[in-house]
Amino acid sequence: MRTGLDPNTRGLLPSTGEASYPLTGPLQRMRPDLLQELRRVSLALLGALVLAALLTWPMVLRPTEGLVGHPGNDTWNHVWGYWWVAEGLANDGTIPMSTPLLNHPRGGTLFFIDSFNAVLSAPIQWTLGLVAAFNAVVIGSLAWNAFGAWLLARYVLRDDLAAILPAALYGSSAHVLGQTYNGITETINTGWIPIYLLTLCRLLDRPRISRGLALGAALAVCATSNFYYGLFGALLSVVVVAHRAVTAPRQVRWGAFVLSTILGAALFGGLVAPTLTALSATISADDAMVTRDPAFVWASLLNHNMTDLISSFRPGANYSPDLKALYGEDLLIITYLGWVMLALAVAGLVLWRPRRELSLWVWIALVFWVFSLGPYLHVAGEYVTWDGRKIPLPFLPFFEAFPLFSRISHPFRFVVPATLGLGILAGFGAKALAARVSLPQGVVVGAATALALGEVLLLSPAPWPLPRCEAKIPAAYASLPEDGAVLDLPITVPNLERAVYTYYQTAHGRPSPYGLNDPLPDPLERNPLTWMLIQVEASRAIDLPPVMPELELIMGARLLSLEGYRAIVVHESLYPEHKRRMVRALLDGIFGPPLEIPEDDVALYTLPALEPAGEDGA
Repeated sequence: MRTGLDPNTRGLLPSTGEASYPLTGPLQRMRPDLLQELRRVSLALLGALVLAALLTWPMVLRPTEGLVGHPGNDTWNHVWGYWWVAEGLANDGTIPMSTPLLNHPRGGTLFFIDSFNAVLSAPIQWTLGLVAAFNAVVIGSLAWNAFGAWLLARYVLRDDLAAILPAALYGSSAHVLGQTYNGITETINTGWIPIYLLTLCRLLDRPRISRGLALGAALAVCATSNFYYGLFGALLSVVVVAHRAVTAPRQVRWGAFVLSTILGAALFGGLVAPTLTALSATISADDAMVTRDPAFVWASLLNHNMTDLISSFRPGANYSPDLKALYGEDLLIITYLGWVMLALAVAGLVLWRPRRELSLWVWIALVFWVFSLGPYLHVAGEYVTWDGRKIPLPFLPFFEAFPLFSRISHPFRFVVPATLGLGILAGFGAKALAARVSLPQGVVVGAATALALGEVLLLSPAPWPLPRCEAKIPAAYASLPEDGAVLDLPITVPNLERAVYTYYQTAHGRPSPYGLNDPLPDPLERNPLTWMLIQVEASRAIDLPPVMPELELIMGARLLSLEGYRAIVVHESLYPEHKRRMVRALLDGIFGPPLEIPEDDVALYTLPALEPAGEDGA
């Protein structure tokens, strides 16, 4: 029995007369079909929230005690960005574009890459705190992904029940779970892509100005929430419109469609222009904290972010490239598609009639999967060559021809729309299987959904349960001097792990020498004292040398004071015992005994306030 929408209306509410209900207020005037629609949508949204709770279990039970994500990845930088944007909104009413808090003493220009979610979650942060706001974004994004896929799938499949399967497949994709593990929140928020695709399909089916404006607004949200997803939306537009023009050109009122699209494009430009202008200005500024020059992007494509073809199909905790083995990084690149989804998609291709309903989703899956492989074919950890040359893929000419592509350093993210296309095909497959085996559709959809979730959570490369970052901030920061910058030690821990210092900054609000993804700040390398600390941390020595450059070390300490540093916070638990002893001996000899905070395993050194000498040397 079909439980979905009328195939001729594709989700449009029929024009029936009003009906009386034993209700009061506005509900009394609502039509039965509208009430039924609200129930369906509410149940779908509730189901999406349950899925998000499962994916983030057990963190969802304690949303204020820790952060969803790995502590050695981008989690700390992103939670800092949420705080920084909310502070700018609270103090100045605008999203900040520069800060003196990082890269002290220089500061710099910065556009926080997930400002979209930071703005949305600011009210939560002001009321429930930073940790709750960050976790709400993660849980809300995962739920929105599944809900957006359900909205699209029910329109395409004309079936509310069958749409559950694509929603679950897209909402629990291994790639998105990997990005959640990485703490990169703007890439978790994939739910706007199917919503944009829904507005495009509806506009093609029945062009109207209101639908054209909805198209522009949806694409604007995709682009402002994630630059990649705005580009994906544009590519999806090309694929969908070209497919309709080839397969069913007479079913589209092209004049009305073009007019509505132009109006939607104008709205899109008006909404997106300010964000893109700000982003372009900040990454090209002389003091930019984050840059995306073509040389950097190309090096990242070939040496760090290459996508291995086998990784799309290989289960288990196997990663290609394995960034942990290659670079000591905990970031996970996951493009695993899932054998359950692939099998159901194939079942749809074999069993569903008419097959022309499937062709669009085949093209979307294929085009975006091929783009996800990057510029050159990479298989089993090696680039495949022919006659001594790497085998190019379609991504390469697009990268060279279009400026937007030249900023893409993570082609593996193209797997997101590919997963959406395969999920829709799997929905057709489940419907066809239910008809062939004479089982209730709910049983087939439920079994397929359970199998798919079991594969992703237990057999795929995606880690589950997801790790957490402890959100406790050391009490030592409450004992800082009244003003001045803070130098946290150690310096040489991996930069993404060291980013926990930026999270601590959300409590003390003082400048720090560290930047976002900056391996080692130049001023610390040039200062004699901090350079000695770097050598102590990085060397294999088990004790300080018998003769120390005392004058240089004292001058280095004075330079720190002149640059505005008022505190050095030593996180002793991050040192091996012999390194901790060496660092403490060095700093004790210059600054005297520190304030000990045993419960945090922290030592706090206070630096004197010095002013630069005047022209007369006084």
